[in-house]
Amino acid sequence: MAVPVIETKSSNSSTSGGSLTITAPTSITTGDLLIGSYTSVRPAGSQTANVPAGWTLIKSISTSSTKSTLIAFYKVAVLADESATDYTFTATSADYMQGSILRVSGAPSGTEITVSEADSLPAVNTDTVINHTAALTPQTTDSLVVICAGGIGLSLSAVVTTSAYTSTPTTTWTEQMDLGYRDGASDGSSHAVATAPYTGSTQFTAYGYTTSEAFQEVTSILFMVNSPQNATGTTNLLSVSPTMFAPTASAGTTGTNTLHAVSPTMFAQSGKGQRGTPWTNPNKPATNWDNLPK
Repeated sequence: MAVPVIETKSSNSSTSGGSLTITAPTSITTGDLLIGSYTSVRPAGSQTANVPAGWTLIKSISTSSTKSTLIAFYKVAVLADESATDYTFTATSADYMQGSILRVSGAPSGTEITVSEADSLPAVNTDTVINHTAALTPQTTDSLVVICAGGIGLSLSAVVTTSAYTSTPTTTWTEQMDLGYRDGASDGSSHAVATAPYTGSTQFTAYGYTTSEAFQEVTSILFMVNSPQNATGTTNLLSVSPTMFAPTASAGTTGTNTLHAVSPTMFAQSGKGQRGTPWTNPNKPATNWDNLPK
């Protein structure tokens, strides 16, 4: 089976109201897998990320200070999504948010995402190389691996960008989005998403990335988008009582036919047999025949 594919994507950031509106990825078709994620931040206090209505939570993790939360969720597109123009995500008490939506094809129906792992680490304002531990085994041998990364900094010199994704086992990572924000007080955050095809079955034991600025605290979520697989195993048949239809007629019986004794009907004779009348030469006329003149 083929690895699921990122077909189209969209991302955006918001700096007010704890609400983030993201334009719908192009060409959404019923049955597509939509993966949404965002980082929400409140530098001066705690905030709470919300799972949007109609979406299913993959994972949510907050920093130890609860000033920042990273959340990922998904949905299978329905007919209404084909005409959707945008999606709005909200976070309670957040000051700013960054997030994205990926449109994925090739995921199985009902078992799109089965495993996920999340980490939160303090970067103590010095580290830009972020390394996480993991314990994540693909459920299928053809998978799309997704990293969502976010963080918060309170003394940033610039907007933070993310790069240099790595993992053990090694695979080829492609960054799908990278957005950051820094306010006038040098507080800020970022949100980045990267994906990689994976055709093995080895457990992921580590992953990491690099930020352009040292965050105070960082978070990440690692999860798998499965590929459909040919099923093997035993199919159990249900035990049922056979349905018997009652006969609506009976078969004929065998036996002896009795013949009635009757007298024969005899036709009475109505004539006699005889010879035909013999032919006789009629008598000649008494007068002679005269030859008359012409």
